[in-house]
Amino acid sequence: MRGQEGQSEEERPRRRRGVFRRLIGGIGWLLSGPADWAGVKSIGRGAATIRGFAKLARSSDPRDARYRTREAGGFDLQATAFLQGVTVAQLEARLEARCRQTAWAAYASWALGCAFTLILLRTLLSLPWTPLRLLPVVCFVPFCLLFFLVGFYQALLNFQLRTGRPATWREYLRSGEGFWPR
Repeated sequence: MRGQEGQSEEERPRRRRGVFRRLIGGIGWLLSGPADWAGVKSIGRGAATIRGFAKLARSSDPRDARYRTREAGGFDLQATAFLQGVTVAQLEARLEARCRQTAWAAYASWALGCAFTLILLRTLLSLPWTPLRLLPVVCFVPFCLLFFLVGFYQALLNFQLRTGRPATWREYLRSGEGFWPR
């Protein structure tokens, strides 16, 4: 049989606090300062979390190790095919299939975004002028934006596959090759 020193926190019997201790513990917050009332510790932890997220968002993402690039910036198909364990012809066929998939996904996402936007406009025009009129906006606008952003991302991937090089969204928008995926 182990003594109380060898017991873990869960195994020890909980000591009951006396009435006076419970009373002081219940109103003990009154004895603390205004900084404790405002939740400065909680705010500090939240700020540290936000700082950490901001640091992660600013850090550059490493490139996908599955795709090798040349010094000029284009995809190195021979090295990538070797890493994937396929021939260059098979890799090119996979890239063509992926290009078709991204084009289809971009158009489908944009179509859903347009459909949700039209539903939102129809709903707004048919509702009476009340404060609840804003509820559909709050519900539908995130979905509309999500579908448009997913469509844009798929179009960017399609552009990268067509040009054979990793490109940023700014390069995609500035390119003269056309905006719509093929």
